[in-house]
Amino acid sequence: MKNLMTSYINLMDRVNKLLYYFSGVLLISMSVIIIYQVFSRFVLEASLPWSEELTRYLMIWAVFIGASLALRNGALIGVEAIAEAMPNSIKKAMKISVSLFSMIFFGFLIFIGLDIVEGVSVQTSPAMHIPMSWAYAAIPVGSLFMLLNSITVIFELIMNKEREAAH
Repeated sequence: MKNLMTSYINLMDRVNKLLYYFSGVLLISMSVIIIYQVFSRFVLEASLPWSEELTRYLMIWAVFIGASLALRNGALIGVEAIAEAMPNSIKKAMKISVSLFSMIFFGFLIFIGLDIVEGVSVQTSPAMHIPMSWAYAAIPVGSLFMLLNSITVIFELIMNKEREAAH
């Protein structure tokens, strides 16, 4: 069982590395598009009608992917005053319980997100005319990675390999 958990943790670490690079590409793309929009508007005196829409969708994807990475690295904001006052065994049980409740919420987000994606699949974005399902797909995809990273966190807690928050 321990080998299975270790293998899963290693797999998710590799997946998270790809997500880390993907989120970097998203953030760099947003920056380049915004800089080009400012340049076009003030130097070329020609505004780009699609830039704000694209950066908004890239930001949505970056937030959901980034939240997944933050969850894995223990960097999400949380109230830990009660947990820190408890003995280690109770603290560990509380953290596992919180992760399990979070997994239920992420499962709900996946289910609702897929329903939303299906509902907007016939709509296109106003400026770029791309399917709105591409923008809304960030909800179930990001939630899936949050769910998978919650499992990783639980496995690490069980194996006493708790991570410190990334700074």
